[in-house]
Amino acid sequence: MNKIIIFLSSLGYLGYIKYAPGTFGSLVGLLLWIFFIPEKMAFQLFSLIVIFVISIILSSLAEDIYKTKDDQRIIIDEVAGMWISLALLPRSFLFYILGFLLFRLFDVKKPWIIKSSQKLKSGFGVTIDDVLAGLFVNCILQIVNFILTNN
Repeated sequence: MNKIIIFLSSLGYLGYIKYAPGTFGSLVGLLLWIFFIPEKMAFQLFSLIVIFVISIILSSLAEDIYKTKDDQRIIIDEVAGMWISLALLPRSFLFYILGFLLFRLFDVKKPWIIKSSQKLKSGFGVTIDDVLAGLFVNCILQIVNFILTNN
């Protein structure tokens, strides 16, 4: 069972890449969103809830295995954050690139409440900082979308 948890929480062992495993996790999240999540709002919202719950569970179990708080090999949370970054936005190259770059920026720099949210316990703490980063990014991209569509 531990091997399955490690495989899933590290996104097929991508979390074991020595440099920038979170970037690879974000890229997987982007590609999964592009190819498997349709535009339908109800499906997107359902998918966000599912990945959020799965990320919390897998992250909690993986932390127990690694015996480390928010181990860098756990990158399932990057998928949750990336999906939130792109939710309910036009499906375009512009939003994919901006979403990816902004999410990486917020995830790495962890401004304000994002950083303090990591102190929360277990898989919730692992996942919530990426969820908050995704929410910040989505808000920015919604404003960009509003400006682009109303000019």
